[in-house]
Amino acid sequence: MSKPPDPAFWQLTLTLPFVQAGEIADIYEDHALTVSMEEAVSDGSLWRLDILFSEEPSATLLNQLPADLPFELAPLAQKDWVSESQKMLPPVDAGRFYIHGSHDSPHPANSRHNMLIDAGAAFGTGLHETTYGCLLALDNLRKYRNFKNPLDLGCGSGVLALAIAKAWKIPVIASDIDVAAVTVTRDNAAKNRLAPLMTAVHATGLNSRILNRQAPYDLIVANILAWPLVKMAPDIAGALSSNGILVLSGLLGSQEVMVRSAYRQQGLSLKRRYSIGNWATLILAGKSRR
Repeated sequence: MSKPPDPAFWQLTLTLPFVQAGEIADIYEDHALTVSMEEAVSDGSLWRLDILFSEEPSATLLNQLPADLPFELAPLAQKDWVSESQKMLPPVDAGRFYIHGSHDSPHPANSRHNMLIDAGAAFGTGLHETTYGCLLALDNLRKYRNFKNPLDLGCGSGVLALAIAKAWKIPVIASDIDVAAVTVTRDNAAKNRLAPLMTAVHATGLNSRILNRQAPYDLIVANILAWPLVKMAPDIAGALSSNGILVLSGLLGSQEVMVRSAYRQQGLSLKRRYSIGNWATLILAGKSRR
Protein backbone atom coordinates (compact mmCIF):
# COMPACT_ATOMS: atom_id res chain seq x y z
CA MET A 1 0.00 0.00 0.00
CA SER A 2 1.40 3.39 -0.97
CA LYS A 3 2.00 6.03 1.66
CA PRO A 4 -0.63 8.84 1.61
CA PRO A 5 0.65 12.29 0.68
CA ASP A 6 1.74 14.62 3.43
CA PRO A 7 -0.98 17.08 4.48
CA ALA A 8 -0.69 20.64 3.27
CA PHE A 9 -1.11 22.13 6.75
CA TRP A 10 -0.93 21.22 10.43
CA GLN A 11 -3.07 22.92 13.07
CA LEU A 12 -2.23 23.33 16.75
CA THR A 13 -5.34 24.02 18.86
CA LEU A 14 -5.51 25.09 22.52
CA THR A 15 -8.30 26.30 24.79
CA LEU A 16 -7.18 28.67 27.54
CA PRO A 17 -7.74 32.10 29.18
CA PHE A 18 -7.41 35.16 26.95
CA VAL A 19 -4.18 36.58 28.41
CA GLN A 20 -2.41 33.21 28.23
CA ALA A 21 -3.69 32.72 24.67
CA GLY A 22 -2.16 36.05 23.73
CA GLU A 23 1.17 35.09 25.27
CA ILE A 24 1.31 31.80 23.35
CA ALA A 25 0.23 33.53 20.15
CA ASP A 26 3.25 35.81 20.56
CA ILE A 27 5.55 32.79 20.82
CA TYR A 28 4.37 31.23 17.58
CA GLU A 29 3.47 34.19 15.36
CA ASP A 30 6.89 34.19 13.65
CA HIS A 31 6.77 30.43 12.98
CA ALA A 32 3.16 29.97 11.84
CA LEU A 33 1.20 30.74 8.70
CA THR A 34 -1.67 32.18 10.70
CA VAL A 35 -2.64 32.59 14.35
CA SER A 36 -6.31 33.09 15.18
CA MET A 37 -8.34 33.38 18.36
CA GLU A 38 -12.04 33.09 19.02
CA GLU A 39 -14.21 32.92 22.11
CA ALA A 40 -14.66 29.34 23.31
CA VAL A 41 -17.32 30.10 25.95
CA SER A 42 -19.89 32.89 25.96
CA ASP A 43 -18.55 34.64 29.08
CA GLY A 44 -15.12 35.14 27.49
CA SER A 45 -13.27 33.20 30.20
CA LEU A 46 -11.80 30.71 27.71
CA TRP A 47 -10.58 31.21 24.17
CA ARG A 48 -9.76 28.82 21.35
CA LEU A 49 -6.33 29.47 19.85
CA ASP A 50 -5.68 27.96 16.39
CA ILE A 51 -2.13 28.05 15.03
CA LEU A 52 -1.65 26.94 11.44
CA PHE A 53 1.71 25.59 10.23
CA SER A 54 2.88 24.81 6.70
CA GLU A 55 4.34 21.52 7.97
CA GLU A 56 4.30 19.44 11.13
CA PRO A 57 5.85 21.58 13.90
CA SER A 58 9.05 20.26 15.43
CA ALA A 59 9.39 19.01 18.98
CA THR A 60 11.48 22.11 19.70
CA LEU A 61 8.53 24.34 18.80
CA LEU A 62 6.02 22.27 20.77
CA ASN A 63 8.30 22.23 23.83
CA GLN A 64 7.80 26.00 24.11
CA LEU A 65 4.31 25.30 25.42
CA PRO A 66 3.85 25.01 29.21
CA ALA A 67 4.42 21.39 30.22
CA ASP A 68 0.97 20.89 31.76
CA LEU A 69 -1.02 22.59 29.00
CA PRO A 70 -3.20 20.22 26.92
CA PHE A 71 -3.32 20.75 23.17
CA GLU A 72 -4.41 19.11 19.94
CA LEU A 73 -2.14 18.78 16.91
CA ALA A 74 -3.55 17.36 13.70
CA PRO A 75 -3.14 17.59 9.93
CA LEU A 76 -5.82 19.48 8.04
CA ALA A 77 -7.52 17.54 5.29
CA GLN A 78 -6.95 19.10 1.90
CA LYS A 79 -10.11 20.71 0.61
CA ASP A 80 -11.21 23.40 -1.78
CA TRP A 81 -11.98 25.86 1.00
CA VAL A 82 -12.64 28.72 -1.43
CA SER A 83 -15.41 26.87 -3.26
CA GLU A 84 -16.91 25.60 -0.02
CA SER A 85 -16.93 29.07 1.52
CA GLN A 86 -18.39 30.77 -1.53
CA LYS A 87 -21.41 28.48 -1.43
CA MET A 88 -22.39 30.02 1.91
CA LEU A 89 -21.33 33.65 1.42
CA PRO A 90 -24.17 36.04 0.64
CA PRO A 91 -23.46 39.66 -0.38
CA VAL A 92 -22.74 42.09 2.45
CA ASP A 93 -24.68 45.35 2.59
CA ALA A 94 -23.07 47.93 4.94
CA GLY A 95 -24.10 51.54 4.41
CA ARG A 96 -23.06 52.45 0.87
CA PHE A 97 -20.65 49.51 0.70
CA TYR A 98 -21.80 46.39 -1.12
CA ILE A 99 -19.46 43.39 -1.02
CA HIS A 100 -20.14 40.42 -3.25
CA GLY A 101 -18.32 37.37 -4.57
CA SER A 102 -17.82 36.50 -8.22
CA HIS A 103 -20.82 34.16 -7.89
CA ASP A 104 -23.12 37.18 -7.23
CA SER A 105 -23.98 40.29 -9.21
CA PRO A 106 -22.94 43.81 -8.14
CA HIS A 107 -25.52 46.19 -6.73
CA PRO A 108 -27.35 47.98 -9.55
CA ALA A 109 -27.44 51.41 -7.87
CA ASN A 110 -24.73 53.86 -8.98
CA SER A 111 -24.64 55.33 -5.47
CA ARG A 112 -23.29 52.11 -3.98
CA HIS A 113 -19.63 51.17 -3.64
CA ASN A 114 -19.42 47.69 -5.15
CA MET A 115 -16.47 45.54 -4.09
CA LEU A 116 -15.69 42.10 -5.47
CA ILE A 117 -14.21 39.97 -2.67
CA ASP A 118 -14.13 36.19 -2.94
CA ALA A 119 -13.58 33.99 0.09
CA GLY A 120 -9.97 32.91 0.20
CA ALA A 121 -6.84 32.46 2.25
CA ALA A 122 -7.05 35.81 4.06
CA PHE A 123 -9.58 36.90 6.66
CA GLY A 124 -12.03 39.63 5.74
CA THR A 125 -14.96 39.17 3.38
CA GLY A 126 -17.09 41.73 5.21
CA LEU A 127 -19.34 39.05 6.66
CA HIS A 128 -17.77 38.97 10.12
CA GLU A 129 -19.21 41.42 12.66
CA THR A 130 -15.86 43.18 13.13
CA THR A 131 -15.38 43.92 9.42
CA TYR A 132 -19.03 44.90 9.12
CA GLY A 133 -18.64 47.32 12.04
CA CYS A 134 -15.60 48.91 10.41
CA LEU A 135 -17.49 49.35 7.15
CA LEU A 136 -20.32 51.11 9.00
CA ALA A 137 -17.78 53.33 10.77
CA LEU A 138 -16.14 54.26 7.46
CA ASP A 139 -19.51 54.96 5.88
CA ASN A 140 -20.33 57.34 8.74
CA LEU A 141 -16.93 59.07 8.59
CA ARG A 142 -17.35 59.62 4.85
CA LYS A 143 -20.27 61.94 5.58
CA TYR A 144 -18.21 64.57 7.37
CA ARG A 145 -14.46 63.89 7.04
CA ASN A 146 -11.93 63.93 4.24
CA PHE A 147 -8.71 61.99 4.54
CA LYS A 148 -5.47 62.14 2.60
CA ASN A 149 -3.19 59.56 4.16
CA PRO A 150 -4.96 56.40 5.46
CA LEU A 151 -3.58 53.09 6.74
CA ASP A 152 -5.34 49.71 6.99
CA LEU A 153 -3.31 47.90 9.66
CA GLY A 154 -3.84 44.14 9.57
CA CYS A 155 -5.57 44.29 6.21
CA GLY A 156 -6.50 40.62 5.74
CA SER A 157 -8.21 40.47 2.34
CA GLY A 158 -7.87 44.24 1.96
CA VAL A 159 -11.60 44.88 2.11
CA LEU A 160 -11.30 47.92 4.41
CA ALA A 161 -8.46 49.43 2.38
CA LEU A 162 -10.55 48.96 -0.75
CA ALA A 163 -13.53 50.58 0.97
CA ILE A 164 -11.43 53.63 1.86
CA ALA A 165 -10.12 53.90 -1.71
CA LYS A 166 -13.66 53.58 -3.08
CA ALA A 167 -15.25 56.10 -0.72
CA TRP A 168 -12.56 58.81 -0.74
CA LYS A 169 -10.79 58.04 -4.04
CA ILE A 170 -7.39 58.36 -2.38
CA PRO A 171 -4.24 56.20 -2.14
CA VAL A 172 -4.25 53.72 0.76
CA ILE A 173 -1.48 51.77 2.48
CA ALA A 174 -2.50 48.28 3.63
CA SER A 175 -0.25 46.09 5.78
CA ASP A 176 -0.40 42.63 7.31
CA ILE A 177 1.87 40.25 9.20
CA ASP A 178 0.72 37.46 6.87
CA VAL A 179 2.43 37.37 3.45
CA ALA A 180 -0.61 35.59 1.99
CA ALA A 181 -2.86 38.46 3.11
CA VAL A 182 -0.65 40.98 1.31
CA THR A 183 -0.88 38.93 -1.88
CA VAL A 184 -4.66 38.59 -1.58
CA THR A 185 -5.00 42.34 -0.97
CA ARG A 186 -3.04 43.11 -4.13
CA ASP A 187 -5.13 40.64 -6.11
CA ASN A 188 -8.38 42.13 -4.80
CA ALA A 189 -7.17 45.64 -5.61
CA ALA A 190 -6.54 44.53 -9.19
CA LYS A 191 -9.94 42.81 -9.45
CA ASN A 192 -11.64 46.02 -8.29
CA ARG A 193 -9.53 48.27 -10.55
CA LEU A 194 -8.00 49.95 -7.52
CA ALA A 195 -4.42 48.75 -7.89
CA PRO A 196 -3.11 52.29 -8.67
CA LEU A 197 -4.43 53.46 -5.28
CA MET A 198 -3.21 50.50 -3.23
CA THR A 199 0.18 49.88 -1.60
CA ALA A 200 0.19 46.53 0.22
CA VAL A 201 3.08 45.94 2.62
CA HIS A 202 4.24 42.91 4.60
CA ALA A 203 4.99 44.14 8.12
CA THR A 204 4.85 43.11 11.75
CA GLY A 205 2.74 45.84 13.31
CA LEU A 206 4.20 49.21 12.32
CA ASN A 207 7.72 47.83 12.01
CA SER A 208 8.28 48.74 8.36
CA ARG A 209 10.38 51.38 6.66
CA ILE A 210 7.52 52.14 4.26
CA LEU A 211 4.96 52.52 7.07
CA ASN A 212 7.26 54.72 9.15
CA ARG A 213 8.17 56.90 6.19
CA GLN A 214 4.52 57.49 5.32
CA ALA A 215 3.44 58.37 8.90
CA PRO A 216 1.70 60.18 10.44
CA TYR A 217 -1.67 58.95 9.16
CA ASP A 218 -4.90 60.92 9.38
CA LEU A 219 -6.92 57.67 9.38
CA ILE A 220 -5.86 54.31 10.79
CA VAL A 221 -8.15 51.28 10.68
CA ALA A 222 -7.00 48.28 12.75
CA ASN A 223 -9.31 45.28 12.70
CA ILE A 224 -7.18 42.71 14.51
CA LEU A 225 -7.61 41.34 18.07
CA ALA A 226 -7.95 42.96 21.48
CA TRP A 227 -4.63 41.79 22.92
CA PRO A 228 -2.49 42.98 19.96
CA LEU A 229 -4.43 46.27 19.95
CA VAL A 230 -3.51 46.82 23.60
CA LYS A 231 0.15 45.96 23.08
CA MET A 232 0.41 48.17 20.00
CA ALA A 233 -1.40 51.18 21.50
CA PRO A 234 1.72 53.37 21.84
CA ASP A 235 2.88 52.60 18.29
CA ILE A 236 -0.55 53.05 16.72
CA ALA A 237 -1.26 56.29 18.58
CA GLY A 238 2.23 57.53 17.72
CA ALA A 239 1.58 56.94 14.01
CA LEU A 240 -1.67 58.93 14.08
CA SER A 241 -1.63 62.61 13.10
CA SER A 242 -2.78 65.29 15.53
CA ASN A 243 -6.14 65.56 13.76
CA GLY A 244 -6.36 61.85 12.91
CA ILE A 245 -9.12 59.31 13.45
CA LEU A 246 -8.59 55.77 14.68
CA VAL A 247 -11.02 52.90 13.98
CA LEU A 248 -10.45 49.78 16.10
CA SER A 249 -12.18 46.42 15.90
CA GLY A 250 -11.64 42.73 16.50
CA LEU A 251 -12.61 43.07 20.16
CA LEU A 252 -15.49 41.65 22.13
CA GLY A 253 -17.71 43.99 24.09
CA SER A 254 -16.26 42.50 27.27
CA GLN A 255 -12.78 43.61 26.14
CA GLU A 256 -13.77 47.18 25.28
CA VAL A 257 -12.80 48.68 28.66
CA MET A 258 -9.32 47.15 28.41
CA VAL A 259 -8.77 48.48 24.87
CA ARG A 260 -10.19 51.94 25.58
CA SER A 261 -8.02 52.22 28.70
CA ALA A 262 -4.89 51.44 26.68
CA TYR A 263 -5.66 54.19 24.17
CA ARG A 264 -6.84 56.66 26.80
CA GLN A 265 -3.31 56.48 28.19
CA GLN A 266 -2.15 57.62 24.74
CA GLY A 267 -4.46 60.66 24.78
CA LEU A 268 -7.26 59.16 22.66
CA SER A 269 -10.89 58.88 23.68
CA LEU A 270 -14.04 57.30 22.33
CA LYS A 271 -16.09 59.31 19.82
CA ARG A 272 -18.47 56.60 18.65
CA ARG A 273 -18.95 52.87 18.98
CA TYR A 274 -20.78 50.19 17.02
CA SER A 275 -21.98 47.04 18.75
CA ILE A 276 -22.78 44.11 16.46
CA GLY A 277 -23.50 40.82 18.14
CA ASN A 278 -20.82 40.31 20.80
CA TRP A 279 -18.29 42.48 18.95
CA ALA A 280 -17.47 46.17 19.20
CA THR A 281 -16.01 48.69 16.75
CA LEU A 282 -14.62 51.93 18.19
CA ILE A 283 -13.93 55.33 16.64
CA LEU A 284 -11.28 57.17 18.67
CA ALA A 285 -9.64 60.59 18.47
CA GLY A 286 -7.70 62.96 20.71
CA LYS A 287 -9.25 65.90 22.56
CA SER A 288 -8.37 68.28 19.76
CA ARG A 289 -9.59 65.81 17.14
CA ARG A 290 -13.10 65.72 15.87
